[in-house]
Amino acid sequence: MAPERRDTLASVQPDRLVMPASNQKLITGAVALARLGADYQWQTTFVRTGPIVKGVLRGDLVVIGTGDPSVSAAMRGDPLMAFDSLVAALRANGVVRIAGRVRSSDLHAFPGSPLGFGWDWDDLDAPYGAGVSELMFNDAFADVQVRGCGAARRAACVTTMPAHTTPVIRSQVTTRAAGTGAPDIVWWRDSAATPGIVVRGSIAMGDSLEFSAAQPDVRLSYLAAVREALIRGRIQVGDRAINATGADTLMVLRSAPLRDVLKAMQKPSQNQIAEVLFRTLGLHDTGVGTPDSARAVVERQLNAWGVRRDAHAIRDGSGLSRHDYLTPRAIVQVLDTMRRSAVFPHFYGSLPVAGEDGTLKNRMQRFAERRVRAKTGTIDKARALSGFATTAMGEMIVFSIIANNFTVPNREVDRIAELIVERLVMMRGATP
Repeated sequence: MAPERRDTLASVQPDRLVMPASNQKLITGAVALARLGADYQWQTTFVRTGPIVKGVLRGDLVVIGTGDPSVSAAMRGDPLMAFDSLVAALRANGVVRIAGRVRSSDLHAFPGSPLGFGWDWDDLDAPYGAGVSELMFNDAFADVQVRGCGAARRAACVTTMPAHTTPVIRSQVTTRAAGTGAPDIVWWRDSAATPGIVVRGSIAMGDSLEFSAAQPDVRLSYLAAVREALIRGRIQVGDRAINATGADTLMVLRSAPLRDVLKAMQKPSQNQIAEVLFRTLGLHDTGVGTPDSARAVVERQLNAWGVRRDAHAIRDGSGLSRHDYLTPRAIVQVLDTMRRSAVFPHFYGSLPVAGEDGTLKNRMQRFAERRVRAKTGTIDKARALSGFATTAMGEMIVFSIIANNFTVPNREVDRIAELIVERLVMMRGATP
């Protein structure tokens, strides 16, 4: 569509409901900017229970979260450094030891399942399939490194990053003699009473292997990271809860603003940020941070923008659910609405640039020349590309190309989509 002329250049089944995959994030990002504003920040409050006596906090450190998605390696480098201000606040109050433990509030901002509706069981161990909570550390996943260390037939070394204490690793990996072949490693998330990851197999001496895994328990991983940061800051922490009366706020940790979080979501297509945004919309507008309340907020906003009620079915914020449905026309309507809004620079700036960054870094390099900003989308049997293209005459074109239920390779679907976008970019007149 050429929005300035309100002219549809071409359309094929624009009102057919299709699975949008990660094009769902376009909707989530647009509604978030509209409802929350580009300067919105999440707050995490740290509360002490019990008094501070001679350098000892005689109680627990309670963490009350609202979903801050910016405590991650992607946004902060070393996410443990996000808690440096907490260490400073404790030291300012003279605390060198916490007699109790670090725990979360009993009232959760995002109650219920950490997973989205209809998520595929096969995705749940992978980083992109991690659940979410109001306490998010490193996008709810960890990097695990297995090294062949020490002597043969001895235990291999297994470490986690960016925190070294979460998740709990149950290693059954042994070291083989050097030069005895590639690593033979399998792993899975354990759902035992203390959730962790089981790693089993063998690895040659001097060899190494890395993989990324979803955290088995999102809240526990955040609390473990806080504890690790405190110990790194030379504050001792107990491991048993202490029943103490009273509560006092030690500090409030504020997130990066939404305008920066959007880039961290859209450019790499980060699912967990999208899910946090989705539930935040529910919490902000209704007081209940559940997917059902979020769904109602998003659908109301789409209707307010003039999107037909039968043109959308919203189930999550990321598009990982196979129960999300949108029409290409609905996506174009939302993109055009954002184009005409005051927050468009933040929305436009969050999208991948063809041939330059994000999920489009290696696509459309031959012709795009920074003239295409768009969101990709991929789940099994669904491929999407929607966004903005600037023509040779400097006119902005809004487009949405979504394919479902195909049997050819994804690269063939991409090839056709890119030929369409190339035609748009090369336009010099009123018709493509």
